[in-house]
Amino acid sequence: MNTYEKAINEVIAILINHNVPFTVNQIYEGLQLRFPWCDGDVACHEGTYGAENGKVETYEFPWDEGDVSMLTPADCAMRIARLWVFG
Repeated sequence: MNTYEKAINEVIAILINHNVPFTVNQIYEGLQLRFPWCDGDVACHEGTYGAENGKVETYEFPWDEGDVSMLTPADCAMRIARLWVFG
């Protein structure tokens, strides 16, 4: 498993544990998570910042400055889970 897969799979595991709905898309040798309940998405592939360091990018979430943030998988997943629960 490469660094991209490991990071995004950690996000997926936490989201599943918190019953957060999402879909997975294959994109640029990696994966993208989309959320049917908001405009945000999470990506980790060869073109994302921080992917080689095990981080994921988030887009279009309230915490994203300049449209994108680079987060650890755990921080990313917990922010999304809180947004899902508390809006």
